[in-house]
Amino acid sequence: MQTMDIDDDTYPIKPSVTFSGGVIGHHYSTERDQQASYSLLTKEGDQQPTSYNNLTKEVDQLQTSYNTLTKERDQLQTSYNTLTKERDQLQNSLNTRTTERDQLQNRLNTRTTERDQLQNILNTRTTERDQLQNSLTTKTKERDQLQNNLTTITLERDQLQNSLNTRTTERDQLQNSLNNRTTERDQLQNSLNTRNTERDQLNTRLRSYEKPCLKEWWKFGTSCYYVSSTRDTGGDGQRQCRAMGADLVVINSREEQIFINGFKKNVWIGAYKKDGIWKWVGNSTFKPTYWMEGEPSNLNDKVACIEISQTASDPLKSWKVGICTSNYWVCEKPFTPDQGYVEFVHRSSGPGEWNCGLVGSNCAVV
Repeated sequence: MQTMDIDDDTYPIKPSVTFSGGVIGHHYSTERDQQASYSLLTKEGDQQPTSYNNLTKEVDQLQTSYNTLTKERDQLQTSYNTLTKERDQLQNSLNTRTTERDQLQNRLNTRTTERDQLQNILNTRTTERDQLQNSLTTKTKERDQLQNNLTTITLERDQLQNSLNTRTTERDQLQNSLNNRTTERDQLQNSLNTRNTERDQLNTRLRSYEKPCLKEWWKFGTSCYYVSSTRDTGGDGQRQCRAMGADLVVINSREEQIFINGFKKNVWIGAYKKDGIWKWVGNSTFKPTYWMEGEPSNLNDKVACIEISQTASDPLKSWKVGICTSNYWVCEKPFTPDQGYVEFVHRSSGPGEWNCGLVGSNCAVV
């Protein structure tokens, strides 16, 4: 505790009386003044202990207040320091938050920009979608109008209508089908072209086949037939047929058998038996088919021929075995639209004009 000391020197004026011979009046007046001052000082001196006590009490109170204020100051200082530290921490946190806020603001700005860009893209896509939707609607209406006229594809139309969300897949399938149909169409077109060519060729051949055979030759199917007017052996008949560019007839069908039988002559055909084996003039073997009842007869000859006999009632049962003696014969050669020239490959003692007449032609003039 601080204290205040009061020294006697505080009041240096003390009462004194001085006499002098020449100036008594003056000293008297001074003494009186001094006496008044002394009285005043005495009075004040009497009052000083009370003031001192009051001051001491005030000092104590002040000291107490000072101590209290000091303690409060220290507490406040501590609080201040704590608050300062907290403030600094808060300031750091604030700075950190500010930085984070700025970063987030930047990110927000970036995201906002991206959002705006995406929104623009979305708007564009929406516009395109609407345009495509309008186009789709138009195309769908056109399709529906066309399909209303096609009663045969009603089921397909309903399936397409119900499967609108799979239109792209169906389009690809339809494209594949179109490609297949195009390929098939091309193949059919090629086939049609081939058939047209074949038709034209056949028409040409048909028109040519509509022409008759040479004079005295009979046409049947795609062959010409010549019936001899003289009787010869089977071998001579074949030689004369060869001289005319033909062979003794080879029967290949029921129709041809009936046709040859229609000549109403007993004629040799181009079949012969040698060493027990039946062959055609082309040397191909065959199994005889159109035998008369009781045929084939057993001949002792090694060489035998087949004639079509007019004694049979059934033209399909008119073959008869003979020994290749004198008989009529039938030649056969393929029909050609342009008969051209026939060269006799065998010598003949008869006149040339007569031989040419056999084939229904004239001798060539050179």
